[in-house]
Amino acid sequence: MRTLIPADHDTKSLYFLLNSLVVPRPIAWVSTRATDGTRNLAPHSYFTVAASDPPSVAFTSIGDKDTVTNVRATGEFVVHVAGHDLVERMNLTSANAPADVDEFTLAGLDAVDADLLDVPVVAQAPIAIECRLTQVVEVGNGRVVIGECVAFHVAERLWDERDRVDPGRLDAIARMGGSTYSTTRDRFELRRPSYEELVTE
Repeated sequence: MRTLIPADHDTKSLYFLLNSLVVPRPIAWVSTRATDGTRNLAPHSYFTVAASDPPSVAFTSIGDKDTVTNVRATGEFVVHVAGHDLVERMNLTSANAPADVDEFTLAGLDAVDADLLDVPVVAQAPIAIECRLTQVVEVGNGRVVIGECVAFHVAERLWDERDRVDPGRLDAIARMGGSTYSTTRDRFELRRPSYEELVTE
């Protein structure tokens, strides 16, 4: 096994290393609105659930990009989860466009109003989560944005007979290393054992 010490490597090498080791990573497709009204949309592949009570999510931006600037200014954002059918248009919004460029228009996406926030929602996205900013935590060059979920929008086709969301119907995409992505098509089930079961076997 090869051992690498971060102090012996440059920042770019460590970036690619981490992105290849921590996989797969779900993608937060985050929409915001600038104080001048400009709509912004960008994918962030450092994304996770932060808490279930209150329901909260977190994503990380490397540096103070437009998304973070807008969230700091307005305290609002919407996280979308895209299926494979939207991957090409989502990728278009990853371009390093100037702050005054509307990525909805750039990617040919329709926008609808959020229910509780003044933030545009991607009409084509099967999942949209309206969030109010809780805090931004600065970790080195990372800006960890944590938001409380105030509204969930989930496409009807994703609900199963038990009235629960079936991730298999979403065909979500995830980031691997570099420019490689994966989907959630290949799945299996694994029941978590109780401690009592383990000690009595």
